[in-house]
Amino acid sequence: MSGFSGAEPSELRVRPAVSKVGGAVPATAAPVVFVHGSMDRSIGFRRVVDHLPGRPVVGYDRRGWGRSRSMGGPNVSMATHVDDLCAVLAELDAPPVVVGHSYGALVALAAAARRPESTAGVVAFEPPVRWLPWWPASDPWEETVSRSVADGGPEQAARAMLTEILGRTGRLVLARAQPADLAADGASLLAEMADPTFNVPFFDPLDVHTPTVVAAGSLSAPHHREVARRLADLLPHGQFVEIQDARHAAHVSHPKEFARLIDKLEQARRAGEAAREGTTAATEE
Repeated sequence: MSGFSGAEPSELRVRPAVSKVGGAVPATAAPVVFVHGSMDRSIGFRRVVDHLPGRPVVGYDRRGWGRSRSMGGPNVSMATHVDDLCAVLAELDAPPVVVGHSYGALVALAAAARRPESTAGVVAFEPPVRWLPWWPASDPWEETVSRSVADGGPEQAARAMLTEILGRTGRLVLARAQPADLAADGASLLAEMADPTFNVPFFDPLDVHTPTVVAAGSLSAPHHREVARRLADLLPHGQFVEIQDARHAAHVSHPKEFARLIDKLEQARRAGEAAREGTTAATEE
């Protein structure tokens, strides 16, 4: 069994779509919560889920996207998305590994800073931390979107962004997409880009004390790679990992390698726990 299934979003907040993958879950395997980026939805991780046998997996569509499209709009801020994720975490029996892609990676990091006790660790793939000094004053993708809006409104903005994110694969997606869906996704994209809180610090990297893997594709935009690397250095328990021959949509093009990021995080988490236990034992002696 793979993919995500579950209840539809409620009117109050995003509801998670839950899937149990594989057989019995090992005691050492933490649940995994996926948080998707812009122009995506929880089902975008379905290929990654196929490489996570035996793990409970939780995915949900953020406000404005997929099954939660009707919950989007200009009043939805980054804080709203963090509130939604924290609510999802509160419903789980054990702290999960939170895996965020792009915008979703920012949501994951902010939630981990706010509720470290509810998070076993974070995998953040190319978070667009626009308030770090290594992010360019003029983002090429944002410029492309702005030009596209002027030419053809939200639908054209969505087409342009999908092309930037997916490259050649984007042509196949666009060939199957309905204009109305593209227009709706474009509206959500523009609303997220216009959120003023997206440009100011909404979490302190020094406050993220959970083990964190910050990753990037080796073929991604230079500033995406640089910000990911620098952020990993800032985090108290950060580690930078690069997926070879991957671009921004590595969860689609390199699902097996993307899933391995969770294994790397688990290894780092267990090593940290062992080190702390060793220090405690030495102190008691």
